[in-house]
Amino acid sequence: MKKLRSILFLLSVIFSSCDDDYAPIGVEQKVDIPHAIVSVEQNRSASQADIILKIPQTETETFHLEMSNSKGAKIPLVSGTNEVTGKFNLRNFTTTGLVAGETYKLQLTYTDSQGNPIVTSRSFVSKVAANWKRLPHIPVASGDFTGAAVLSPLYNSQLAVFRYQDAENWNILKFINGQWESSETQKPTPRHNAIAFPLSQVGGRELVFMGFGYIDDDKLPGKKAYLNDFWWTMSFYYIGQHSGVVFPLYEGIDRDVKFFLTFDKAYLLKENSNGSMWSLDISWDQKICAPLPEKTGKIAAFTIGDNGYVVNQLPGTAPHLYAYSPEKDTWVRKADFPGKMRDLGIGFSAKGKGYFGLGIDNEGNGLRDLWEYNAEKNTWVMHSEYPGQGNRLLVSFSAGNKAYLGWGYESRQIDGTAAKQIVGCTDFWEFNP
Repeated sequence: MKKLRSILFLLSVIFSSCDDDYAPIGVEQKVDIPHAIVSVEQNRSASQADIILKIPQTETETFHLEMSNSKGAKIPLVSGTNEVTGKFNLRNFTTTGLVAGETYKLQLTYTDSQGNPIVTSRSFVSKVAANWKRLPHIPVASGDFTGAAVLSPLYNSQLAVFRYQDAENWNILKFINGQWESSETQKPTPRHNAIAFPLSQVGGRELVFMGFGYIDDDKLPGKKAYLNDFWWTMSFYYIGQHSGVVFPLYEGIDRDVKFFLTFDKAYLLKENSNGSMWSLDISWDQKICAPLPEKTGKIAAFTIGDNGYVVNQLPGTAPHLYAYSPEKDTWVRKADFPGKMRDLGIGFSAKGKGYFGLGIDNEGNGLRDLWEYNAEKNTWVMHSEYPGQGNRLLVSFSAGNKAYLGWGYESRQIDGTAAKQIVGCTDFWEFNP
């Protein structure tokens, strides 16, 4: 049986060209952790901001941070505590006397480990944002800075994230009692852009499913080898200890897969495809559902009540929003998303509302805007700016009235040049609207 599974697995690999942008692969940052403006927090008032920098542990004050308003006038910054994480340090700064609605600019200057001068900036509009709470960073400096997150509703809403560490190992990070606990596992095969979710059943049974994604190979530069295997674990407790393959194997997994959940089913769609959708339940039953009424482009999904919602972005049109009713197996077009078209953004829900945002625009510039969808009114409003560092490929998931998001990558401009730098992020946030 093991030999048969291996053969089926190898036959299931589908190669695709890297036309789409995707997660940076296992970039080792132990030697040179880039200095970065990690966060701008204004959870007390619009007149005050708390700013956090990430710096290497060997840093000897060779960086310079300054702040100015829209007229170029310098704003004083007060240096605060220095937090040591084991992989890097976090330097805290505060500033006061800010004006609500005013735009401010932070500029960070430093010399990297190769002796290159680096100048990078971040702007923000002063506005109180009490919905955000900073949580502990993950103490990592290599591998992927994104992953497949699972929140267990049956195990006190505990969180686990499958993070690609290298071609042989997953790094399983569980957030327990306010801290990250780390372990390693080799199953299933480590891959990038995997998806994971729990499915529950009346009576208290829960299975955790994980799979799809892709692997790469130095012998095939510019190629992704998509995998169509999907794996199950008997409960959240056994993540990293036990897994078995779901049969029959899926067919045609040659793109990234997005999904939304109900209590007992997951609904899955491929990006840049024909709009077909299928469901999976706790008994492994795979069912073809009504397709999205149009082809898929770049998509994000979330759940409100009993319905699933998909933001579909096709070139040349406004981003469309569709609502899916599992009971009727039908789609209904809703209000178009009014923000910028974007790639590598995130979707989630919290307190009965849907959220979509972040990502990068068509020019590769990072976005941190987060938009809120009200299903009762069928309206979108700009909610807030994400206070953290990342703007693409963040980990995000819904947890009832709250949501959690973070990690990912920051696409940042190097001032005075045309270059953009991709930096792995380790900060993590609670969002409570």
